[in-house]
Amino acid sequence: MFALVGLFMAVVFMISTVLAISVLMLVSAIRGKQFNVKEYWMTRQSRRKSVQTKGFLQSKDVTDVDSRDVR
Repeated sequence: MFALVGLFMAVVFMISTVLAISVLMLVSAIRGKQFNVKEYWMTRQSRRKSVQTKGFLQSKDVTDVDSRDVR
């Protein structure tokens, strides 16, 4: 039973992925550009890295503290 549920979930995931890529390709065709997966992924990665470095806490702001149980 669990195998069938897992198989169904995998099929739903694959169908949703195909639909998402189709939408990206359609939007690219409307804009007159060719959809390139590698370029899209690199753009997403560069945005993600820039957001992580702009966070409130940076490595110099974090202090490692040892704690002990007080009895």
